[in-house]
Amino acid sequence: MFRKFLLACMVMATFTVPIQAISINELNSSPQFKNVYQKSYPYEGGSIQNKLISYLNTYSVESLEYAAPHYKLKGTFYAVYETPRSTSITEYELTATYDTNYSLGSLIQAMNLVKPSPSMYAVIKAAQDESGIQVELQEVKRYNVDGTEVISKIPLEHQLRPLDRGRFDEDLFAVADAMFAVAYQQHFDDIVVK
Repeated sequence: MFRKFLLACMVMATFTVPIQAISINELNSSPQFKNVYQKSYPYEGGSIQNKLISYLNTYSVESLEYAAPHYKLKGTFYAVYETPRSTSITEYELTATYDTNYSLGSLIQAMNLVKPSPSMYAVIKAAQDESGIQVELQEVKRYNVDGTEVISKIPLEHQLRPLDRGRFDEDLFAVADAMFAVAYQQHFDDIVVK
């Protein structure tokens, strides 16, 4: 009887997925996390800086759809918010749908076919009008700097929208591009659809 109990415990331990908190130390030291975006900006106009750092969990990237020129990937990333008063970590699940007809490489190729040697302004304008990436962003959990989960009454964020290449979405664009690079070993904007 004891042997059966011991065997059952071993089986349960083998197949139980541990719930793991994420700390700053782990994000900076583990090779599975890649720093894909970092930006500092002044805190209330002073010399002290706020900082946003995004880490992609490269092991989490999975392909949901592959039908070139359309792709769909899903992955997890962590946004670290550092202010003079505190540091927090937010875990997000990102599902990105890519249309490589709108990558910069494809836009430049299309502009060259329409009129030789397009102005860079025309290409940039076309890229800003349509990034080619639609995202579903789901906030999963919030953590303190030491990795303990924060329980908050503030609802978890959920968005479904097209991604902008501009300053507003440059962090999400960097994460979506890094997911594409992990899955296909090239950056989204380097793809040329012919």
